[in-house]
Amino acid sequence: MVELLLKHGAIIDSRTRDLLTPLHCASRSGHDQVVDLLLEKGAPISAKTKNGLAPLHMAAQGDHVDSARILLYHRAPVDDVTVDYLTPLHVAAHCGHVRVAKLLLDRNADPNARALNGFTPLHIACKKNRIKVVELLLKYHASIEATTESGLSPLHVASFMGAINIVIYLLQQGANPDVATVRGETPLHLAARANQTDVVRVLIRNGAKVDAQARELQTPLHIASRLGNTDIVVLLLQAGANSNAATRDQYTPLHIAAKEGQEEVAAILLDHNAEKGVLTKKGFTPLHLASKYGNVEVAKLLLERGTPVDIEGKNQVTPLHVAAHYNNDKADPNAKSRAGFTPLHLAAQEGHREMSALLIENGSDVGAKANNGLTAMHLCAQEDHVPVAEELVKHNADVNSQTNAGYTPLHVACHFGQLNMVRFLVEHGANVGETTHASYTPLHQAAQQGHNHCVRYLLEHGASPNAQTSNGQTPLSIAQRLGYVSVVETLKTVTETTVITETTTVAEDRYKPQNPEAMNETMFSESEDEGAAAEHEAATAHVKCSRRETAVRNMCVFQDFSDTLTQGLADSTGVHMIHTGEQVRRFFLRLLG
Repeated sequence: MVELLLKHGAIIDSRTRDLLTPLHCASRSGHDQVVDLLLEKGAPISAKTKNGLAPLHMAAQGDHVDSARILLYHRAPVDDVTVDYLTPLHVAAHCGHVRVAKLLLDRNADPNARALNGFTPLHIACKKNRIKVVELLLKYHASIEATTESGLSPLHVASFMGAINIVIYLLQQGANPDVATVRGETPLHLAARANQTDVVRVLIRNGAKVDAQARELQTPLHIASRLGNTDIVVLLLQAGANSNAATRDQYTPLHIAAKEGQEEVAAILLDHNAEKGVLTKKGFTPLHLASKYGNVEVAKLLLERGTPVDIEGKNQVTPLHVAAHYNNDKADPNAKSRAGFTPLHLAAQEGHREMSALLIENGSDVGAKANNGLTAMHLCAQEDHVPVAEELVKHNADVNSQTNAGYTPLHVACHFGQLNMVRFLVEHGANVGETTHASYTPLHQAAQQGHNHCVRYLLEHGASPNAQTSNGQTPLSIAQRLGYVSVVETLKTVTETTVITETTTVAEDRYKPQNPEAMNETMFSESEDEGAAAEHEAATAHVKCSRRETAVRNMCVFQDFSDTLTQGLADSTGVHMIHTGEQVRRFFLRLLG
């Protein structure tokens, strides 16, 4: 039929949309006589499809030895490549076609030809678990130590894929069980990551180093602990793996298990002398991490095994500080950090009403002051967390408590323009005329920040527009100096003329804004990177202004793409920077120190 069509003018090199020729189709189907006929009639032997497949690739794919032999007889390039640099031998290895592979090798096909990603036919055979092809390739001198662009050897690939027979055969043929990738990972790392228990056992029996360290110093035990594979964890520990091996960020396997909530793994590690009090680079113990991520069962286990409930990390932060920050619970409710902040301070600042109530029920002091005098109520005022403030007032919190500089919660609420908290505090007895050590009233503070809505409310509730600071400033004079037109218009009509005249004679030195104390960076330090393993670096610029004026501008420049993300919504302390996705976790780790 083909011969008849050709006699009647059929085009021998006609192509489909994918650029298939009749010779491609005949080779793929194994129609040997048609292949021979087409070649005798001048069919293009090196014609390529869109993906770069030649007729010889097609014959290899279909395991058509005779078709391949005919193509080779007509001088088809034995190492012809596709757009991804796959040779016919790669294709035969992928499909497990030993006969075609042998034919190609007998015709001098390169057993070490590299595809675009660096994969050789041996890598492909290992990936697809083609043991017969692996044996054949090694007989024809395929390199057992060939590596891809990322440093994967055939043993890496077989280990990850769980091709146990190939792993055994490669090791018998002299494959190095400790060869490392570009990231420093050995076949044992990859077997642990892929939960290939039998492969792990074989590698260990053949001398693989159980404490081999990858680029960030993680061991196979770290990986198995993260994934919760107890069988692999036990195998590694029985083979002598160090239960206290630390990564570059000083994470031990127990830290990893606590973070991931792997209770069984944590128990096994503790049975093998894992240390409970080791600190990460950022100052976390395993109990801190279990508390942070709400992994209650792991936390209970650690406590049952003797971890002190109030064990301190960096800056005297206890697990309860961490739990309060992330709305998890349990431990000494009045434990203080180096800066004097209690868990209630953190719960209040974060707006966690239920956590605040739980802390108070368990004895947390609602009036506890940090080293700078801030109470939980001050932080509610700063963040506009009225529900938490209601909980505090219900338990007799002092709404007029002063910081070391004399700021009350009302001063703070006015400074940050939090009208809801201003209303709440005034309704619950806050003194609108209270002064700081510099004689600033809440009205001065609201005027200084340009919060006209707070200015109006304070005036309506008896605040004096004529009150003067220790250097003679009225709310009006401050607003005039800072250029807050709407505030000036509001105050101008109620401020006495004599006071206006007097205050305009004050020396025209630059006005220095007065800022209340805030939760500063000694509590949640940003001074260190999370560690060498961090893939993304964050640069932060701090500006002293209110939340609504965007106090912290955080620019994250990611290595993998050029987008620059900017975040606001943070006070001048830089504690509450918010990222998306993985950055939430990574940045909070940077903050909690």
